[in-house]
Amino acid sequence: MKWISIVLLIAFATTSCNEEQTTGNEDTTLKDTVLTIDLSQQYQVMEGFGASDAWSTQYVGNWGNEKVKNEIADLLFSQQLGENGDPEGIGLNIWRFNIGAGSKAQGTASNIHDPWRRTEGFLQNDGTYDWTKQSGQRWFLQAAKQRGVEKFIGFSNSAPVQMTKNGKANTSSARQTNLSPDKFEDFAEFLTEVAKNLEANDGIKLNDISPVNETQWDWDQSSGQEGCPFTNTEMAQLVRILDQKITDKGLSTKIELTEAGQLDYLYKSNTNRPGKDNQIQEFYGNGNNAVGELKNMSDYVAGHSYWTTEPSKLAPMRKALWNKIQEVDPTLKYNMSEYCIMGDNEEGIVGNGKDLSIDMGLYLAKVLHYDLTEANASSWQWWIAISPYNYKDGLIYIDKSEVDGGYQTSKMLYALGNYSRFIKKGMTRVHTNQLFGRANDDPFTQKRIMASAYANNDEIVLVLVNYNNYEYTIQLDFDGQLTGNQMKMYRTSKAENLKYIGNQEVGEEVVVAPQSVTTYVISR
Repeated sequence: MKWISIVLLIAFATTSCNEEQTTGNEDTTLKDTVLTIDLSQQYQVMEGFGASDAWSTQYVGNWGNEKVKNEIADLLFSQQLGENGDPEGIGLNIWRFNIGAGSKAQGTASNIHDPWRRTEGFLQNDGTYDWTKQSGQRWFLQAAKQRGVEKFIGFSNSAPVQMTKNGKANTSSARQTNLSPDKFEDFAEFLTEVAKNLEANDGIKLNDISPVNETQWDWDQSSGQEGCPFTNTEMAQLVRILDQKITDKGLSTKIELTEAGQLDYLYKSNTNRPGKDNQIQEFYGNGNNAVGELKNMSDYVAGHSYWTTEPSKLAPMRKALWNKIQEVDPTLKYNMSEYCIMGDNEEGIVGNGKDLSIDMGLYLAKVLHYDLTEANASSWQWWIAISPYNYKDGLIYIDKSEVDGGYQTSKMLYALGNYSRFIKKGMTRVHTNQLFGRANDDPFTQKRIMASAYANNDEIVLVLVNYNNYEYTIQLDFDGQLTGNQMKMYRTSKAENLKYIGNQEVGEEVVVAPQSVTTYVISR
């Protein structure tokens, strides 16, 4: 028999309710629950997990304290284990590079109040390029590459300020594109020059270019950051030019669309953003804006999970998204390319207020689980990896200092790590039965049990997320196989940060700690 290694990842949140049996104290333990893993029933192939470098790395990457910078990089990218068996980091394998529009040089005249949200730009006012710019971000590109990151995505929130109608990186006319009609080709030239020179000067290949971001939003001067609206027709025009530029320059970079600001904009018509919605049909169907057959298009459609996380939307919207992809082009994959905790939920959670607690780690795991199991996301990327803000947007939080500072880790970092550190590129998600919660589990907050598993020829991964404040006891069933195999266990909880908690045999009862995310690695 061929030797295989299995990693198991189970998340506890909303699922269907089945018959339950309990023994012992019913208030604290759910007994004799069987989780069945069917390796023959397969879903999406995984590409990986990532985060964005906006906006803090432009400063952190230039901090003088090399030790602190490398510790932060290790936490994000390292795939190594410490002497005690604990992972050194969460092993992200995708890193998103913010291609700046040049608002930083404008200072307060940029109409972006917060200096940390302004960006440097490679393009200069005289039309030349300065490849020494964005040095802090480029330090993190190198740090990511050195630690094994395999995929780099260059994303643009706005064209360079030299190309926009108002000379700014956000628009003066809400809902209207700020890119001058005669500058579409110049913008495509700029993006491909960035890709070409990052590879030549830094040895960093941009696997994908994402030329537009959340085109449905207004991105006027009140937005407080760089941004630019586009209609679907304008996007298609830009993409066709960019596709030709990539070919002309001999780049192997692909174009990623659509970075939709809300999931239903991908699959519905007649939303409150007419001309900017139903993007899967528009770009990958056979209408006037179809670009899916262009030579350099990525086979991913990208969307953002913001404003879709309340219980009534979590599963239905993601199912609808995947159904639309299958209807229009079954060869397409889905990339959840941006998310942080902002609101739109019935649990009273809002974006304001930094929260390092396990509650936010569990919330991240719940959204991640639904994106993987209902939307069949092949990759999943958090918004800002490093945050200086009093907001629920950071995996790592730093002092807001341009020179040097300290950092704190959040439970969101480690909860993501229970997935990103162990689910490897090329693994396929496989079927599990839905575990069930207790009869008195609160359906309003969806504190039930989610399970997802992933496999390749060498490994299987399963993560358990227990939202509740009591433990569960379950039995793993691999169709009678692997019963005596040893599995390594890693847990994030109130007291633990992606900690190695020991080994046990697959056939033994698995005790899932209260309010925890646990990953099991089974080797054979």
